[in-house]
Amino acid sequence: MKKVFILLIAICLPLVAFAWGQTGHRIIGELAQNQLHKKASKKITALLNSSTIAMESTWGDFVKSDDKYAEFSSWHYTNIEGGVAREPFDSLAMLETRGALVYRVGYLIDELKANPDDTAKLKLLIHLIEDLHCPMHMGRPENRGGNSVKIRWFKKETNLHALWDDALIESQNLSYTEYADYLRRTRPTKPLLFDKTMILDWAWDTYQITERIYASTDKTVKSYNYIYEFKSVLDESLVRGGKHLATVLNYLYAK
Repeated sequence: MKKVFILLIAICLPLVAFAWGQTGHRIIGELAQNQLHKKASKKITALLNSSTIAMESTWGDFVKSDDKYAEFSSWHYTNIEGGVAREPFDSLAMLETRGALVYRVGYLIDELKANPDDTAKLKLLIHLIEDLHCPMHMGRPENRGGNSVKIRWFKKETNLHALWDDALIESQNLSYTEYADYLRRTRPTKPLLFDKTMILDWAWDTYQITERIYASTDKTVKSYNYIYEFKSVLDESLVRGGKHLATVLNYLYAK
């Protein structure tokens, strides 16, 4: 019985605890892979031992089970109260006491610029840039980024964080490659020339989406209508994640 219980935990944990879930992370990774410069793609493929960005994008969550990486747990989110204006937001977002996501994205970029062959830091950066574009990872501290906001989704109880990590994406019933291909065709985009000030801009954009999500919490009970209203927001968040991840990786590895 104990073994069965442990197995159930192992099966369910990715669905409730991981940012974007596996599918969301891999969609962003797949989008980024297709926007890499040839030099960056070659170098990154070698560093990932011929694996892909999509497949390695979940490493940052699974590595939490290793005590050696326990310090990274707070790197996956930055929680900020609602209704904050841009100037105080920028200051609050850089405080590691609120979760270190925004700060650590910049830190890892600097670390990899100095030592681009650090595979662990590369995989962690990939994961955290993707987290930076997951709305509930810029959530509010009083409800742990939506984890304690209970909602009804297709007549079942879940929470706001889990909805945006997994359920909304899974409602499309597509594999990560199918979803990424759909987004490439319907929302074509190109990477930018990276500037470090962009990190706070990306965080601010995510925070504004989070504000809208919190204001619409009561709408989740009408699940199909919620999908209709927020699917474009979801798609844009995934596309932005892929574009910005490619922007950073090209900056680090295209030269």
